[in-house]
Amino acid sequence: MLQIEEKVKQGLFLLLSYGGINKMFCPNCGKKIEEGSNFCAFCGFRLTSEGIIQPQEIIRNVLIRRLEGIKKRDAKAIKSLVYEEKYSKFDDWPPFELQGSEGLKNEAEALKVLKEYGYEMRVWQIEVFGDSAIAIYTIWYQGTIRNLSFKVQSRVTSFLIKHEGEWRIVHEHWSRFPKQEFLEKTHDKEKDVQSGSA
Repeated sequence: MLQIEEKVKQGLFLLLSYGGINKMFCPNCGKKIEEGSNFCAFCGFRLTSEGIIQPQEIIRNVLIRRLEGIKKRDAKAIKSLVYEEKYSKFDDWPPFELQGSEGLKNEAEALKVLKEYGYEMRVWQIEVFGDSAIAIYTIWYQGTIRNLSFKVQSRVTSFLIKHEGEWRIVHEHWSRFPKQEFLEKTHDKEKDVQSGSA
């Protein structure tokens, strides 16, 4: 017989026991989570108190939730992660010039026509300076927008501050990697220079 035991791990998860096997579930979305998780991998819900988690892990989670907001086309979730009054952005999609909070409105409009979005974040570096932080990562993402397929690899720098007890994104700078053809041509020129060719 299924015995349900509600238990709190440092304040926050459901533990279900069945036949001596324990399974953890997120109390926010109800999905099964890995034992010892600090955040739900599905909805980003914090499963431990902040004092136990390193700030870098909290910031990384904020940025993952930001990308999940794009994937789920959830402009409201994205907006909840930024400090809207101070927010600015350089995008790797037009318009390329500096945008303020109108960048969030532009993104919300783009999400309406976005499909099949997937991403992978790599090469993380996060530095914390008291109540501010810089996070750097690379991202590969793909999808379809207005029936046009795309595959993009970019470098992202995010500046965050702790506002009212929560880490919020203040500025994002997205910059595409040069095209592979350009890299190959540059590499060929370097070979020519090393071999003494003009």
